Amino acid sequence: MTQKPSAIGFQYLKETRYARDTLRGEPLDQYPRSPLYKTYPPDTPRVQLPPAAETFKADFWRCVQQRRSLRDYLEQPLSLEQLSALLWASQGVTAVQHHFALRAAPSAGALYPVETYVAVHRVEGVKPGIWHFHVPDFSLELVSPGDFRRSLVLAGLNQQFLGTAGVVFIWTGILGRSLWKYRQRAVRYLFLDAGHICGNLHLAATALGLGCCPVAAFFDEEVEQIVHANPEEEIAVYLASVGRLAGRP
Repeated sequence: MTQKPSAIGFQYLKETRYARDTLRGEPLDQYPRSPLYKTYPPDTPRVQLPPAAETFKADFWRCVQQRRSLRDYLEQPLSLEQLSALLWASQGVTAVQHHFALRAAPSAGALYPVETYVAVHRVEGVKPGIWHFHVPDFSLELVSPGDFRRSLVLAGLNQQFLGTAGVVFIWTGILGRSLWKYRQRAVRYLFLDAGHICGNLHLAATALGLGCCPVAAFFDEEVEQIVHANPEEEIAVYLASVGRLAGRP
């Protein structure tokens, strides 16, 4: 079936194609630049994450072969060390070069427009609630305490595993970090960035013997309300559930 040229998705792709005679046609100063990191008040409750454990060992090729979208989770909690490893593998800083804090997943222009939140349902040492991953000091910042299992299930089109997982990763995008450089094409890069991050998470979960399932079907506004994102500046992009599996240590 051929895509209708007037359809919004097709039109976006057409309007953001690079061509030699139009590449520099739009002024670079058209969009303001957003800060690289999202910040919360100094008195925000925080949990310092332990260093990503080097004792977690896994064969990369076996992880690629075994990776599957898994949705059946046990009620046992994740450990704080496991959550730390998942966050580091998906968005942790791996090197600092020329004042750039480079992360585990690639990002167009090292601008990192994707923010990471975790809805903690069952994690040892972390109270249930919505937490924001603060990249620079490798910690979690409390956004909202409480049980968000039902809210996430409803926001995720009644996919029940969003309530039975140990944690649900919630990724949002702050386009102001990328628009100033890549203009409207930045929207393409935002979703590519999110895919890189989720791919890392999925492989890390597999390496840890955990189940992971990416989710793109959700009510955008409801997810944004859960993480207190202003949709004029920050939009919901992607979710992923993670939990313990039966028969795994």
